[in-house]
Amino acid sequence: MSSGSYMPPPVLLVEIPKASGGVRPLGIPTVVDRMRQMVVKRVLEPELEKHFHPNSYGYRPGKSALDAVATTRERCWRYPWVDYRYD
Repeated sequence: MSSGSYMPPPVLLVEIPKASGGVRPLGIPTVVDRMRQMVVKRVLEPELEKHFHPNSYGYRPGKSALDAVATTRERCWRYPWVDYRYD
């Protein structure tokens, strides 16, 4: 993988029926490829996490959209203005 020559194997295509009719394609990676993805995630995530702003909630470990809404709601009640400055 580090040499740049890694080519992932094809994923298994599974079609999931939709409630409104039709199907939604879903790609399922092989077990080995999923393991590789997790290894890369566990190595890279701690390093990349250091560079994110504390107020960033998108796709972050331990943070969710509901956390972002709760923080926003709390700040809206605490402050009667909007501050456009960045930390």
